[in-house]
Amino acid sequence: MNNKQLVIGVIACFAISILLILVIIWEIKKSIDQDVKIRKIQADTKQVTIEDNRDFSIYETLVGDDGREMILIPEGVFTRGSESGGFDEKPQQEIYLDAFYIDKYEVTVEDYNVFRRAANYVEPSVPFFQGDHNILKTPKYPVVGVSWSDAVNFCTWAGKRLLKEVEWEKAARGTHGLVYPWGNRALPKRANIAGTADGFQYMAPVGSFPMGRSVYGVYDMAGNASEWVED
Repeated sequence: MNNKQLVIGVIACFAISILLILVIIWEIKKSIDQDVKIRKIQADTKQVTIEDNRDFSIYETLVGDDGREMILIPEGVFTRGSESGGFDEKPQQEIYLDAFYIDKYEVTVEDYNVFRRAANYVEPSVPFFQGDHNILKTPKYPVVGVSWSDAVNFCTWAGKRLLKEVEWEKAARGTHGLVYPWGNRALPKRANIAGTADGFQYMAPVGSFPMGRSVYGVYDMAGNASEWVED
């Protein structure tokens, strides 16, 4: 009798163990299925985030004397500055500006070299650059090492002018003072910034981030090379 009870006990323990294993496997499967579901939702959400249905064709364009495309920023009021920014960004205020044109892209090394050859102008100078200096001569990259006077001379040659700071800000932030050219949230792959998360160790070729365009369709208004303004 004792042996029979022992056998029944062993069988019961074995059955319970099997049941527990099946429960654990079921829970693991549910966890995996839930993880797959969450990843799919995140992927779908990311896809929605990166889609860009903005219509930039509503803004008038023309080709400047230097053969580079320009975009007309319409006249009107826009929000300048930021109450949460530095002392030089306050106070936030409404500013009226007449319409003006801005280059659609940053000036590339190739663009600047056309000017240099035509005007027999000096080569840009970068005293210190931690990467390979050859990148500073790559045709499709933004030209750097250019002084304010160099920028003015280039614009004069091209039949253009440097923008005023307030004009540059409107072209970058739109009428409602966006934090970034594309909106109020930092989003991946929208601009060339420090580090390699954007796909580039240093600068990026001009126009590499179409999703980072401003509301007017102007490229590289955040990140990449710094840009001179008139004032």
